[in-house]
Amino acid sequence: MKKIFILILSFALVGCTLLTGSKQPELPRKVKTLGVLPVLIDVETINYTNRDGLVALLEESGKDVDEWLVEQLRDKGDYFDVRLIEGDSQQLFDQIFASRSLAGEGSSLHHNYTYDPAKVSELIKNRLVDGILVVVINGIERPEKRWRQHSTRLEYLQTEYRSLLYSAAVIVSPAEALWVKSNPANNSFLRLDYPDFTEAYWNLVSEVQVKEISLPGLERTLAEIDEGLFIKTTVPRKYNQLIGELVDQLKKGM
Repeated sequence: MKKIFILILSFALVGCTLLTGSKQPELPRKVKTLGVLPVLIDVETINYTNRDGLVALLEESGKDVDEWLVEQLRDKGDYFDVRLIEGDSQQLFDQIFASRSLAGEGSSLHHNYTYDPAKVSELIKNRLVDGILVVVINGIERPEKRWRQHSTRLEYLQTEYRSLLYSAAVIVSPAEALWVKSNPANNSFLRLDYPDFTEAYWNLVSEVQVKEISLPGLERTLAEIDEGLFIKTTVPRKYNQLIGELVDQLKKGM
């Protein structure tokens, strides 16, 4: 009797759908084989005294990041296959990039990207993948609150600071973003400025100057690696954190 009731209910639901003209919700698109691009750099957005030197530093320090990202995604086991899409990062960026726009406000300000449908479709088809993971390092200048370091005094300076952020998205043909990484406020990949509380203190002035972190200082920051018995990579700490965030946020099959 229960089976007959279920069958009648099913026909009734189908009939209602036909009468109302409404469609059943489509199943979400799935990515079985994911292609991972090298980390791309949006050079035009970076505002730094020695921008060429900083870009070269990012390219050198991030040269093995894509391989470690592929390995971590494979270990997670959410995809049938994860493949590295090799190529020159700047050429790939110029090939698939269509436009950028600013989104968010205040300390949440960040870049959103759109991609060229024809170029993305061609890349996906040629590399035999269902979608591509695109990670872009870019520059931003936005209002943030930064605290005085290594002090018991609760001091901060809220003003405009320059930082490097990173965006990430899974793109499928023609150029649809199935997933986009969240952008929490004050989150950054690498800070380019710092408030000099020490100078203000010793000169007995209330105005705190914002200064640029030197290129050697940024180089030392990007050279830091995680150490410990359970650390399996020599990828720099900043990139390892980036990879951990991506692997954690990416949904199964997305």
